[in-house]
Amino acid sequence: MSTPGMPVVIATEHERAVLALFVAQLKLPECRERCQIEFNTALASDQPVERVARRLSTCLTDRPPSPACATLLQLIDSVNLPPALLEEAAALHEQLVAAEDTTAFGHHVRQLAGLIDALPSQLQQEKDEIAQCLVTLGDRLHELFHQISQAAELAAVASSETAALDQSVAAEVHRLEANIDENQALGELGAHLHTRLEAITDQVHRYREQEQQRLAQLRHQNDTLHDRVADLENEVGRLRTGLSAQRQRIITDALTGLHNRFAYDERLTQELARWQRYQTPLSLLICDIDHFKKVNDTLGHHAGDEVLKSVADLLASALRKVDFIARYGGEEFVVLLSGVAPDRAAMVAEKLRQQVAGAVIDLGSTALNVTVSCGYATLEKTEESSSTLFERADQALYQAKRGGRNLVCIG
Repeated sequence: MSTPGMPVVIATEHERAVLALFVAQLKLPECRERCQIEFNTALASDQPVERVARRLSTCLTDRPPSPACATLLQLIDSVNLPPALLEEAAALHEQLVAAEDTTAFGHHVRQLAGLIDALPSQLQQEKDEIAQCLVTLGDRLHELFHQISQAAELAAVASSETAALDQSVAAEVHRLEANIDENQALGELGAHLHTRLEAITDQVHRYREQEQQRLAQLRHQNDTLHDRVADLENEVGRLRTGLSAQRQRIITDALTGLHNRFAYDERLTQELARWQRYQTPLSLLICDIDHFKKVNDTLGHHAGDEVLKSVADLLASALRKVDFIARYGGEEFVVLLSGVAPDRAAMVAEKLRQQVAGAVIDLGSTALNVTVSCGYATLEKTEESSSTLFERADQALYQAKRGGRNLVCIG
């Protein structure tokens, strides 16, 4: 909170974004509408984040202060942070769990905004490391090319010297033939033969020595190339593994192991392109755990995490391998059903609802039954966008909530 005599710090863009997400995460429509009005009014006057947070908390005065902190906890869980920021996020998580009122709400918003603000720099650092690895790989490939060039030059020299030897031997033989024709005397002919044969023997001997040296160089070059190739294969393998692990971390929800919001957006874009080309049905399901806030309030956030993981496993086990499921945020899950028409989508949604409703979640000291509400929608018009599809499914979800929960509704 700001104090007299200290400069007023206007809410930054990231802090406003956190507060906007906070308002959007509120489940009760009446609370969300009141907070939205206060949020818009406060930001229009460029108020500091603490004052904006205080105005939002006044909208919840008829309820305990815990919903504000609980909603921030959901926001933390929905953000996939790199390992370097996890310790700071865990510390903020503990502060929110232990918070008894909203006096430090603005401070917590600033902390969460700081985490989000640091996220791009951490990702950039990882990109820089990969880029440096690629540079190293490029240098090693250049060195490998140089080694291959040297081996090719040695082979060319060997070929050239072999040709020279052939020419030299042919010339000596030609001289022998000429001497035979010119010298008829046996003694003189023998002397010439001996001299020429010695010359041929010396040339062959020198060639063999040079060839042995070249072969030794080629063997050494070949061994060096083999080691370089092995190193490059290992380097490429490590790079491929690192890239795969990084991508998997980027698209995976750390708590449940399901895909996350980023993976959902990516997959939805692919499915929309496929639908526009082939016009095969595409259905979207949104499932939300009923009364999840009560679990956090009565049993604690650790129990809430266990419920999220259990429900995620239950939903995933009831789907086909070709279906796509992701944790959208908080206690909300989304499912993409490619090639599934509305009637079939209704059956899948009902199957998911029954799968969760019929399960008992073991929390160690207690067993718990939870339910989910589901809303679904199917693409109907070629000009429909992903946002309108989600809105229809989301409206169906709220219809299921208003209808008593543990229901399936179509949008």
